[in-house]
Amino acid sequence: MRRALENLFALIVGVIIATFGALVHNLTLGPVPYGVIAGVVGSVAASVLIGSRLGRRGARFWFLLGWSAITLRASIFGNSDELLIMANGPGNAYLSLGFLLVLITIWARI
Repeated sequence: MRRALENLFALIVGVIIATFGALVHNLTLGPVPYGVIAGVVGSVAASVLIGSRLGRRGARFWFLLGWSAITLRASIFGNSDELLIMANGPGNAYLSLGFLLVLITIWARI
């Protein structure tokens, strides 16, 4: 029962972190994409904290599932053809870097 609750907690944290990342990823001030930096660093930091706090890699996997579900839904056209994560530079960087770095935190024993 404890492991199921930990997995659910990691999934919910992944959903919350991905929601905030999808909302702020497009923030740029001049040439510096602060939104992408904040979204990717926040995602990786949350994945590392989940893994170290709960003590297993399975929780990081559930975090990645929650994170991926929200980011994929945010990058698909909605009913009125709206997008939260567009196919521009910051959107592509957030999706690719975020997914790869969170995947690396699962493989690495950080």
